[in-house]
Amino acid sequence: MIISRPKEIVLGGASLKTPVFFPSISTVKTALPQTEYLSILHSLRSLNQNFLISAFDLSRSRNGDELAEKLLIAQKAGAVVLMDSGNYESFWKDEQATWQQSDFHNILSQYPCTFAFGFDEQSPPADMNDHVALVVDRWQKDQATGGNRVIVPIVHGDAVNLPYVCAQVVQKTNVPMIAVAERRLGEGILQRTQTVMALRTALDLTGRYVGLHLLGTGNPISIALYSWAGADSFDGLEWCQTVIDHDTGLLFHLSQSDFFQHQTVWGDGELSFQARTLAHNLTFYADWMQRLRVALHEGKIQNFCRFNIPPRIYGRCVETFGWEDEA
Repeated sequence: MIISRPKEIVLGGASLKTPVFFPSISTVKTALPQTEYLSILHSLRSLNQNFLISAFDLSRSRNGDELAEKLLIAQKAGAVVLMDSGNYESFWKDEQATWQQSDFHNILSQYPCTFAFGFDEQSPPADMNDHVALVVDRWQKDQATGGNRVIVPIVHGDAVNLPYVCAQVVQKTNVPMIAVAERRLGEGILQRTQTVMALRTALDLTGRYVGLHLLGTGNPISIALYSWAGADSFDGLEWCQTVIDHDTGLLFHLSQSDFFQHQTVWGDGELSFQARTLAHNLTFYADWMQRLRVALHEGKIQNFCRFNIPPRIYGRCVETFGWEDEA
C-alpha cells in the first residue's frame, strides 16, 4: 500500500510543513547556555520557527523561570516547541539512574511546549511484542500527563525489527507520528536510508499516513536522502556544532566559519562570532528545507539531490537506489 505524502502533518495545534527540521538545544557538546540559544533563535525567528529542547536540561537549569518565560514568548510568536525526553542528556551526563519517567512528567507539567517525545527505553526487551507493550505502556502514562499536547513515542531497536515494532506501536496508540534514532537505522548512510524505506512501507501498511521523525539527524545531505526515503521530521545539533558550506551542503568545524563568512549577509554585520555562525547556518536550513519541500511534493527530489549534493555522493546514490533523472 502506497499512501500519498501530505504537505503538512498536524500535531495537536501545530501544522508542520514537511519535511521539517528542528534545531536542537542541548547542554551536551555545545558552547552556549540554553538561554542564549533561545534568545538567538527568537531574534532569528524569521529564519526558523521550530526548535527542540531537553526536559533533562530544563530540570537541571538554574534559570528555570527565565527559560519558561522564553518558551512561552516563543510559542506566542508562533514557534513550535518540541520537548525531548531528556534521556540523551542523562546518558552523556551519567545520570540515567536519577532521571526517571516521573521526573520527565514533572517537567512536562511545568514547562510549555507544543508537543513532546515520550520517555524512551534505550535498552528495550529482546522480544518484539514485549518491546511494543513497554513503549505503549510508557506512552499512555506520558500522554496522561501531557493532556492535550501530543506525545510522540520513540522506538529504539535494531534496524531489522524497527519497522515491525513501530507499526505495532502506531496501531495500538493511533499516534500521528513516531520517532526513531538515526543511529539505530544501520551502520552507514546507505543502509540507514534503506531502513527508512522499510519503515515508511510498514507505517503505510497501517492504512493511514504516520509521520516519521529521525532523532539526531541534522546533516543536510542525510536529511535529503531520508526525506526521499520516507522520513518527515528531523532534529540535530549540527546547526550549533558546525558551520555549513552553502555551496555543497557539507559540514565543517565551527571554527572554520570565517571561510564561509561571505555566503550570507550576516558575515558583514556586528554580530559575535557565535551569533554570526548560527545565523549563517539557520539561513542555510531555511532555504534548504523549503527547496526540499518543493522538490519532494513535485516529485523531483532526485533532481534536487543531483544539483545540490556533491557529484561523488549523488553517483553512489544512483548506483545504490537505481535513481534516474526526473523530468
